Amino acid sequence: MTVITIVTIFTFAISIIWMWHNLGNIEKPRKIIFIIMGIFIMYLLTILIYKFSNPDVIYPSEEIQKTVSNTLQFLFTALNSLVLLPFTANLFDKILEEEIDKDQAKKRIMILLVLLILCIFIEKGYLKDTQEGIMSIYNEVQNAEK
Repeated sequence: MTVITIVTIFTFAISIIWMWHNLGNIEKPRKIIFIIMGIFIMYLLTILIYKFSNPDVIYPSEEIQKTVSNTLQFLFTALNSLVLLPFTANLFDKILEEEIDKDQAKKRIMILLVLLILCIFIEKGYLKDTQEGIMSIYNEVQNAEK
C-alpha cells in the first residue's frame, strides 16, 4: 500500500509540474486554478468510471471495499491527470496566447476528446479486472489461512 501511495504522489507531482510548464506565461493564479480544476475534474471522472466498472464485484466487507475504492480512485485520478491534463494545459496556453487559430484548436480539442473517450473505455475494463484480481488474491489468502 505504501508503494502505491508513493507512486501516486509521484505521478501527481509529475503531472502538476508538466501542467505548470505547459501553461507557459499565464499568470500564476490562473495556473493554480487550472491545475486544481483539472485535477478535480479528473477526480470526478475517475469516480464515475469506477462506479460503472464494479457492479459485479462483491467485497467481503465495507471496509475492504472502501480501501480498494479509495486506492484505485486516487491512483487513477493521478494517471488520468498525467495522461490528459498536460496536453490540455498546452492547448489552453496556445489558445490564450493566440498561437493557433480556431480550426487548429478545434482539431486538437477533438483529438483530446477522442483520447478521453479511449481512456474511459480502457480504464473501465482495467478497473473491473483490477478489482476482480484483488478479490481473487484476497480470497486465496483467506482460503489458505483456513
